[in-house]
Amino acid sequence: MDTVVSKEDLIKKAGDINVLPFVARKILDALGDDSFSISDLEHIIETDQALAVKVLKISNSALYGLPQEITSLKQALMVLGLKAIKSLVLSISTRSLYKKFGITEQKMWDHSVGAAFASWLLSTGHGRAVADIAFIGGLMHDLGKVFMNNETPDAFSEVMMKTYNDNVVSIDAEEEIYGFNHAEIGAALAGKWGFPTLLVRIIEMHHLNNYKLEDISDEVTAKGVACVNLANFFCKSLGIGYRESDETIELHTLPSAVFLNISRDRAENLKMEVMNTYEKEKSVFE
Repeated sequence: MDTVVSKEDLIKKAGDINVLPFVARKILDALGDDSFSISDLEHIIETDQALAVKVLKISNSALYGLPQEITSLKQALMVLGLKAIKSLVLSISTRSLYKKFGITEQKMWDHSVGAAFASWLLSTGHGRAVADIAFIGGLMHDLGKVFMNNETPDAFSEVMMKTYNDNVVSIDAEEEIYGFNHAEIGAALAGKWGFPTLLVRIIEMHHLNNYKLEDISDEVTAKGVACVNLANFFCKSLGIGYRESDETIELHTLPSAVFLNISRDRAENLKMEVMNTYEKEKSVFE
């Protein structure tokens, strides 16, 4: 089937850094500067009061589980650090990338938020570096879908219909209709925008198409990909971002669950934890 738009044209059209909100662009640029300080970051965030308020709200969410309430932007920056705040700002900026926000976009956003919490919970016990990337990786793994929907809404509607009505995996429906998939588009855009290499690789590999976790030489990358891949299935099992839940998925048997050493009992406990966390904290990201 002929592509509705070439992969190259879509990446070129969507890849303009100006697509990102101004503050997010400033922070990405500034964090590449070795002299950049927490005070510099505070000044940038303060230029967008809505963003500053959201940083405080998320800092006080279950995501960080801090023992005391964060009451100022400076305190949030001091406690969480530059890396966490950069991830927070990218997370908050993600929602503004949608050109419109109807039922389709709400489902996609719900799924992304659910996958973020699931990935974060799955990262427990796998080290700080994995935990640092898990949440933002889960939230941004479907970045390519956002732009396929933005730039080619009719074709993407066909993908969504195949996914929901025919129970076709989204990445397979995309290959059929476009000739490429959202993981390729998302990774290319994230790379163009200067996102961290680890995040780019997670976006690229999160479906494990043509990849095996055991073949990924970097341990943090492998575990990050496994967390996001498994988080996807947790959301499908729970119906987060889907029309209905799929109770037939045996989560503990999936390659990413085996890789992360998730037992049947642990998977069942995590399902409840993911849903409870999602229901409790999702409003922070609205």
